[in-house]
Amino acid sequence: MSLEELVSDIAPDLIFNDFTGKNKVGAVAGGVGALCAVGALGLTGPIAVPIAIGGVLIGAKGESSVKSTVRSIGSIVGSLASGVGSVVGHASNGITAGVLGFIDVFKSDEDFFNRGVERLENKQYAEAIEDFSKAIEINRQYGEAYYLRGCIYSQISQYQAAIKDFSKVIKLDPECDEAYFLRGCNLSDMRDYQGAIKDYTQAIKINPQHINAYCNRGHLFAAEKNYNAAIFDYTQSILIDSTNQDIYERRGRIYLEIKDYKSAIADYTQVIKLDKRKFNVYFIRGCIFFDLQDYDAAITDFTYLIENHYCIAESYLHRANAYLANQKFEKAIVDFNQVINIRPNDVSTILSRADARAMLKDYNQAIADYTLAIKNKSECVEAYFKRGNVRTLKKDYRAAIKDYNQVLQIDQNYAFAYVQLGYVRKQQGKLQEAVENLKQAISVFYKKSMPNEIKKIQQEIRILENEIKNTPWWKMRIF
Repeated sequence: MSLEELVSDIAPDLIFNDFTGKNKVGAVAGGVGALCAVGALGLTGPIAVPIAIGGVLIGAKGESSVKSTVRSIGSIVGSLASGVGSVVGHASNGITAGVLGFIDVFKSDEDFFNRGVERLENKQYAEAIEDFSKAIEINRQYGEAYYLRGCIYSQISQYQAAIKDFSKVIKLDPECDEAYFLRGCNLSDMRDYQGAIKDYTQAIKINPQHINAYCNRGHLFAAEKNYNAAIFDYTQSILIDSTNQDIYERRGRIYLEIKDYKSAIADYTQVIKLDKRKFNVYFIRGCIFFDLQDYDAAITDFTYLIENHYCIAESYLHRANAYLANQKFEKAIVDFNQVINIRPNDVSTILSRADARAMLKDYNQAIADYTLAIKNKSECVEAYFKRGNVRTLKKDYRAAIKDYNQVLQIDQNYAFAYVQLGYVRKQQGKLQEAVENLKQAISVFYKKSMPNEIKKIQQEIRILENEIKNTPWWKMRIF
């Protein structure tokens, strides 16, 4: 093996190391793993229990209705027009607090409950709690009053009080799935995740169609990295409601985490079908396509983002990297120009544009870009090394040697700089110096436990030493 072959074989950094080295997949886009780490899994905040009375009763996001407890809450809320509860609506017509207090003496548990519901609908939470509490004082078995008071406690973040009320509802009616579900929400907000999972599981056992219990339990499983269980729950919720884009997105993130990229793409594609304005999902899908080396698909996604002015610099950058990987160097340069116009001191983008120019054999412009990168970052080893490589291709060996020596001044363990120096020395006819440079490379490769490289270089050294031995002194070229 000649040193020329050795350089192209052992030193993938020659010009285009980002795409030919061991980090071929994901080296430019940052890799799928980096995307996953950004808010991908787990809980984004407490599992809220908003109050949504008015036809449909309390439940997560207003989607759940109350099953029967001791009696139908829905029918009670629907009959607010009757009874003394209507007094609340006429309080501005001259009924004083004293009169109301006197009237309260004669109220039944139903009266307090009805007025509590009316106050709850008006978001008078403190007053509603007071009324439900009075209803409970009169009737300790009043399940609906415990339930609604528990919902208000949830809303105002008094989780322990809410848990106590929902526990009472469960004691009165062990088949009330909503009470289990809402108690689970409050346990989750108190970070008792195992207790929450247990309650969500019971809610599902009672009501196998309880979509919110599946969703919330899935969130908790995802947070504790029990990904198979989370996928199961998200899948069950999708079977119940196939239009919930948030669940597709969450399941997609888990598939991403476990490296099931095809399933992740399928879920992200479904999110996009449901909402074409989910630009962040296009971005993630584009990065997955890139890492799977489906560069055309990645370019399509990033183009859509550029057309919609989403995260414009990053979209141009990622599309440029896809063009670069697809060997469409001219288009890559156009996109890199856009990024540099926005971020003129972005060294990594300047280096990438230089790489594209080098691949087009536009060596002078490539050198100009590497020099610009060095101007912005004086100790940029990569810029010195690649500029040296381009100068080597131009056979400007003196300038190349200067760049490689600068690399080694910054990082004395940069093995490939020694390899490149050895190559240049051979081209100059300085075989003994080439051998010394390659021995220095071997010393570094030993430290880095790179036996394959060591073996190849040792073979080249033997060739060079044999050539030195058999070359008359008068044929040795010295510059």
